[in-house]
Amino acid sequence: MAYVLGFWFADGYMRKDKDILAEIRQALASGHPIQFMPINNCYFISFCSKKLYHDLLRLGGLRKKSKIIEFPAVPKFFLPDFIRGYFDGDGSVFFVNYMRTKDGRPTTELRTNFTSGSRKFLEDLMNILHDEIGLPLKKLGVYNNGGSLKLGYGMKDSDTLLRYMYYDKFPIGLERKAVFVSKIPNYQRHFVYN
Repeated sequence: MAYVLGFWFADGYMRKDKDILAEIRQALASGHPIQFMPINNCYFISFCSKKLYHDLLRLGGLRKKSKIIEFPAVPKFFLPDFIRGYFDGDGSVFFVNYMRTKDGRPTTELRTNFTSGSRKFLEDLMNILHDEIGLPLKKLGVYNNGGSLKLGYGMKDSDTLLRYMYYDKFPIGLERKAVFVSKIPNYQRHFVYN
């Protein structure tokens, strides 16, 4: 359920991959249908539940939350699951290619990002990741004319973050991101092409 809450905090509408919607529906013990919206070429699921609505309010969920959401009180044991849920909804993992300035050699590095319209949420997340797994405190990136913010990590910090979120036998997650992460060789996540 911590994962589902993190996923909801990221998107709310959950218009995502069909498989993760099925996992979320199962986690919520719901029979609500997963529907396809041809105009947007996406799947979605809607939950009509007063109890769920009030539970989300109690946990910090708000209408029009994108710019004002705050990190909820998540028990420490469930933080990796909540953060993975948020990451699967509004995070990314990828490789970047660039030329090293000191020697001009082409380099490929692993990167991870979290995005949000809420500075408070990302700052709270950054502080939690600093306290829990030693990631650095840093300045948030700003894009979309200031409408969106990004918390990004480079090579070694991304490796630490991914190992924290995608721990062995994690119970629920977006398969395409988990597969991408599983194919990154241990500590070959930073390498230089010769």
